[in-house]
Amino acid sequence: MTTYRPMPEYQTGPMEVGDNLYGYLQWNGGWGISNAGFLVDDDGLLVIDALMAPSMTRDFVDTMRGVSQAPFRHLVNTHMHADHTNGNQFIEGAEIVAHQHCRDEMEAAEVLAAQQAATREAGDRGPKPFWIQQAWWDELAEVKSTLPQTTFQDSLTMRYGSTEAQLSHHGPAHTLGDSMVYFPDSKVLFSGDLAFFYAMPLCRGHMPNWVRICDIIRDMEIETIIPGHGPMGGKRELQDMQEFMQFMVDQTRDCFANGLSEEDAAKAIDIGDWAKWPEAELKEMNIANLYATYRAESNGAS
Repeated sequence: MTTYRPMPEYQTGPMEVGDNLYGYLQWNGGWGISNAGFLVDDDGLLVIDALMAPSMTRDFVDTMRGVSQAPFRHLVNTHMHADHTNGNQFIEGAEIVAHQHCRDEMEAAEVLAAQQAATREAGDRGPKPFWIQQAWWDELAEVKSTLPQTTFQDSLTMRYGSTEAQLSHHGPAHTLGDSMVYFPDSKVLFSGDLAFFYAMPLCRGHMPNWVRICDIIRDMEIETIIPGHGPMGGKRELQDMQEFMQFMVDQTRDCFANGLSEEDAAKAIDIGDWAKWPEAELKEMNIANLYATYRAESNGAS
C-alpha cells in the first residue's frame, strides 16, 4: 500500500495556475467543500463549477469580480453533485455546460426531490443530511435547481481568444456524467471529482473505470491538477488516489467472489494508513458501490 501523506495546509481563495487561468480552492476539501476555477478573457469568463452553499458561491463571485468585470459566458458543471452545482443560479448570465449524463442525473434528482416534497407539509424540507453543516442547511433554502442548457457526449472544445478549454468524458467514474476540463497551453487540468487529493475518494459510478481514467490522465501532458477536493497537486497525488482505488477494486472483488456480505467485507478489508485520510468513513460506501458493480456484472454474465 502507498505511503500515507498528510494533507498540506492551504488557504481558501484563488491561485493563478496559467495565463489568466485561476483555481479557486476551499480548505479543507471535506464533505461539501469543493474547488472551482475560472478563465478570464476580454469577452467574458469561463467558470468551472459553482460550489455548495450560497455564501461560498458569493465569495467565489466576489473573487472573480476582483479580477475581471467581464460577463460570465459559460459555466461548466463537472458532475451533478450539489457541492459543484448548487451555486449555478448565482453565476448570472452564464450558459451552463455539462455532459448529457450529468444533466440527466440532475434532472432525476430534481424529480425525486419534488416527489419527496409532495409527501410533506408546506415548508417542511425533510431531515438534514448528516454531512451538511447547519449553517449551510439554513442557506440552502434559497437554492433553486438550475440545470445545464448545453450538453455534450464525448468531448467539447471551447475557445476563449487563443485559449482552448477541452472538455472530455470517459465513462462512469465518480458519477455517471463526470467531465474534466483541460487547458493544453498551461498544462493544467480541472478534474472535478475525478481527483480527490489527500482525502478518500467517493464512488457513485464505476470505480474500475475510474482507475482506467487515472491512466488516461497520467498519459496527458499535465503539470498541475486542480482536484474536486483538496489542495492543488499533480500526477503524484493522482497516483496516490489511484493506488487506493485499485486496492479497493481488488480486495472487494475477492470478498464478493468468496461470498462475503458487504458488512463482512468492510471488516475484512484493512486499508492501513489510508484510514488516516479525511472522510475515511467512505470506505463502507465505496464497498457498497463496488458490490453493486460486481452484482450487475454477475447478472449480465448469467
